Amino acid sequence: MTDLPKSQSINPEQDAKPKEDLTGRDRLVSSVFFSWASYLVFIIAGFIMPRMIDRRLGQELLGVWDFAWSLVTYFSLVQAGIGSSVNRYVARYRASGDITSVNQIVSSAFCILSFAGLLVMGLTIAVSLLLPQLFSTRLGEHIHDAQLVVFFLGASICIQITLGAFNGVLTGCHRWKLQNINISGWYAATVVGMIIALISGGGLWVLAVITFAGQVLCDVTRMILANKVCEGLQLRLSLVRWLTMKKLFVFGAKTLIPSVSNLLLNQTISIMIIVYLGPAMLALYARPRSLIRHLDTLMRKMAMILIPTTSSLQSTGKLQEIRELLIKSVRYSFFIVLPIIVMLVVFGGPILQFWMGPRYANGLIPAILATGYLAALAQTPILMILAGMNAHGRAGIGLFITSLFSVGLTVLAVGYMKWGLVGAAVGITLPLTILNIAYLPRLICRKVELSTVRYFMSVTVGPALHVLPFALCLVGARLIFPTKPFAGLLWGGSVGGTVLTILYWRNVLPDRIKMWVFHYPRKMLRSTGFLSTTKSVI
Repeated sequence: MTDLPKSQSINPEQDAKPKEDLTGRDRLVSSVFFSWASYLVFIIAGFIMPRMIDRRLGQELLGVWDFAWSLVTYFSLVQAGIGSSVNRYVARYRASGDITSVNQIVSSAFCILSFAGLLVMGLTIAVSLLLPQLFSTRLGEHIHDAQLVVFFLGASICIQITLGAFNGVLTGCHRWKLQNINISGWYAATVVGMIIALISGGGLWVLAVITFAGQVLCDVTRMILANKVCEGLQLRLSLVRWLTMKKLFVFGAKTLIPSVSNLLLNQTISIMIIVYLGPAMLALYARPRSLIRHLDTLMRKMAMILIPTTSSLQSTGKLQEIRELLIKSVRYSFFIVLPIIVMLVVFGGPILQFWMGPRYANGLIPAILATGYLAALAQTPILMILAGMNAHGRAGIGLFITSLFSVGLTVLAVGYMKWGLVGAAVGITLPLTILNIAYLPRLICRKVELSTVRYFMSVTVGPALHVLPFALCLVGARLIFPTKPFAGLLWGGSVGGTVLTILYWRNVLPDRIKMWVFHYPRKMLRSTGFLSTTKSVI
């Protein structure tokens, strides 16, 4: 291992400055908005790349691309949740000024993840070599492309895991802006390279090579940034402690269980669709699922910020503030999720047709997925606050049991009942809905000493009343234009969106965000000199 020291400040003027809020509460709103803004790169790419692959290489190769990602995503389990452990403990120890413990956490995590990365590389080579024996019947002539894609995507997972400790350092220091600039910037460069490759006639394996290169550059940059923002950070073999590693594994194991659950719900279901229905049907299913995945990622980007903040608040015994943070974060999640879910339920088919073409225009699948994921998406902050309190073990077990039921129901619906993709959508979402209504809210309410009835009333009534006019506009437009769904989407979205915007502006948005909307454009114009020039001319 190498030393990565950070020099200490000895400037009296710097010491006299106000101290940084180590809980990260002063950066919550800005961090969330910056995370979402940076994720626009992923959303735009998520709409462009599947369509380009479908048009340039065909629907089956698009299914092979989805399948390869489903396989290599399993390799992320090898890190055993260690990366998320770094996030929590860096925030906790920085809040108490214990830089020695921070260095022990990061050094120990880097040691573990280095071995995990080597294991992932071995698994990548083994799986790519075994593909012809395992999936040659379904993949057919595309088996060689699948081998190369799995190899390079697996190698990118290897790099991501090996340097994963520095991700926890950045987020544990509440530097979400730097984190998201780095990720979205390199991903944008990767997507541009992939587009050029497709236009130039490159195959699927070329896209995988470009993905690998972008991941390497992203993770190396993250390592450099982590050492700049964390005062006193050192990475040494002498700082590795067995007790620290044990602490990381214990916390990581609790985090790993929800990760396994997500893999069962997403990657395992995708592989089952390949086995029972083929790669072309996986491409059909993956597109509405990707819409839900984008929304899920937006909610997780907001909620992930709550882990280090909750950890910092717990370390100072502020349970009341954690309780308020829970209600506020879940209520705003419902405000964000509900309109999008309503849109997918009413106009999911036309949206898919506009995006991918008539072959993908099945409105029933996005409607089932959207309805089934509503409670899970809106209550994403529950899992993150529990993780910040180091009390997420039971929630993880609940998610794992639920995912097993989902897989079982999907096998029954697709493999035996022959219900196709509709059966897969129902099998996935039914157990998930039950868990997020009947169990997780009760669990978090007990932890923060809050009435379950008060919790549900606080987080659901307001959002439902505000979104109701928007939903009525969409349903009305669909009924008025039964044979012209795009016209209905345009009129319903325009009228309903206008009403929703007015209601949200008056009753939902915090005053400081309204002030930011008013003053930030003027500040930008003033900084460029445009505003002063305009005044002088007048």
